[in-house]
Amino acid sequence: MRKSLVKTLLFCSLLPILPTPSAGQTLYPQPLTPTFEAGDEELSCQELDRQIAQLMPQTYSSKPGFYEDPYHGAAIWGGVLLAPAALGYLPYSGVVEYEEYSRIQNAQSRIEALRYLKARRRCYE
Repeated sequence: MRKSLVKTLLFCSLLPILPTPSAGQTLYPQPLTPTFEAGDEELSCQELDRQIAQLMPQTYSSKPGFYEDPYHGAAIWGGVLLAPAALGYLPYSGVVEYEEYSRIQNAQSRIEALRYLKARRRCYE
């Protein structure tokens, strides 16, 4: 009983640090909508290619999955056997994953807009 109360209090203490969605973000995935910026219409095909190449590294994920992350196992074992505070890594990991997913979505949206402009200009021909 005491351990479950401690875990509940620990979880409730972590709630204020969880990210809250801003006006443009939601908690659940949304369809990609191309993000156009001012001055995109004046870019040449080579400049569009250059911007796409610069954005591509932002679409990569460097965070391992839940089962591949060794810190998850250590946090669970440490939280169960040693100190419940070790379980605090799990919400932190979720926050990092959410922020990374948001970054990837924004970069992919921008890349789609630039590809749309390339297609409209017939840069592929």
